[in-house]
Amino acid sequence: MNRWKDQLEAEERIVWQGRPAPRAYTFRNWRWSLQAAAGLVMVLFFRQGNGPIQVDYAVDQWWTLAGLVVGFWAGIGHILWARMEWEHVFYMMTDRRLGAVSGILGRRHQVFCLEQLDKVEQQALGTALATVKIFGGGERMTLHCLEYPHLLLQLLSSYVAPDTRHAAGIVGPAEDI
Repeated sequence: MNRWKDQLEAEERIVWQGRPAPRAYTFRNWRWSLQAAAGLVMVLFFRQGNGPIQVDYAVDQWWTLAGLVVGFWAGIGHILWARMEWEHVFYMMTDRRLGAVSGILGRRHQVFCLEQLDKVEQQALGTALATVKIFGGGERMTLHCLEYPHLLLQLLSSYVAPDTRHAAGIVGPAEDI
């Protein structure tokens, strides 16, 4: 609660707080790692001089270094960065707004007014894990890798039009806690 104290308006109360699941958040872009592994194999193949293209030594060194840096970042670096970022990602819903805080080098605060809510989409990642996308007022907010997303979706049900509730996986209105 203390992390949100400076962001709450007068008479505003927090009704839900959440964080992404650590492993799911860290490995959510695992496809990049597979592509990077294939790229690294190609770079190392050409580095050995076995490739069909023979180039000048200076160009060979530059391309090799650039390929290795990009390959290691895409393969391992983005996973380490996501793990470090996870420690700074928090979500909350008040009776008026939905908020997200993230970022390592600089804090990014994203606020979404619930009165502007038009549509909610849920991308299931497991039985009790999903990414929730919220649309409205020309804005979009993505809450990555939420554990037990049905708790948030039930709270959002009163703000979403009835015809879009079933598509988002919203079962029914939330009970007052």
